[in-house]
Amino acid sequence: MKVFGTDYDGVMINIEPQKAAAFGVLVSRRWGIAQRAAADFWFHGNVSGRRNIFNGVYKEKFGKELADKEYESVEKEFSALLKNEFYPLAALLPGALDLIKFAKANFDHTFISSGVPMEEIKYLTKLNGVADYFDLVLGTNKQFPTKYAHFAEIRKKWSPSKLLFVADGLTDMKISKENGAVPIGLPTNHSKQELLNAGAAVVIPLPEAIAAINRLLNS
Repeated sequence: MKVFGTDYDGVMINIEPQKAAAFGVLVSRRWGIAQRAAADFWFHGNVSGRRNIFNGVYKEKFGKELADKEYESVEKEFSALLKNEFYPLAALLPGALDLIKFAKANFDHTFISSGVPMEEIKYLTKLNGVADYFDLVLGTNKQFPTKYAHFAEIRKKWSPSKLLFVADGLTDMKISKENGAVPIGLPTNHSKQELLNAGAAVVIPLPEAIAAINRLLNS
């Protein structure tokens, strides 16, 4: 069984730089963390999932884990900021719709694995008009706190013989490779070498993804 998976931001859309900047402003205001350091952690903190990103900068600053109540408060503010100011302006990247149409036609199942909270990623896929192209849309919540849990669910649900995962994040390359997927890196927000170092099998621009996937399927 062939299964295609993808991250969302950095593949379908790209507001990661704006999200990192907004994150820096928010944690600077609330916790006194340097904006630039926080934004850099967003991209290079080697963690997956929004909860873990917030927890990472909080733990570096205060030496302890971020409490559930405090996370719920700061995440609610961050989510509202994204929905009100960023998501309505986020358009699909050139080649994104072609990619998911190709995946829907050539794979047995398709899924999204995103570090965005579950309700938010489902809202975003509907907003962009792509929800129906995916059999499963996974964000983070208590059941799925990380992308490791996503891949465990995919393997339990579909037992793929071939699993491809497209993303632009460094941790996505590592996690997908560790879970038996072929990681395909997009240099949307990281360099080709960074993605290869993180475990990408191949790194290609989004408009060339279909040709690269065809080669992988036929190899």
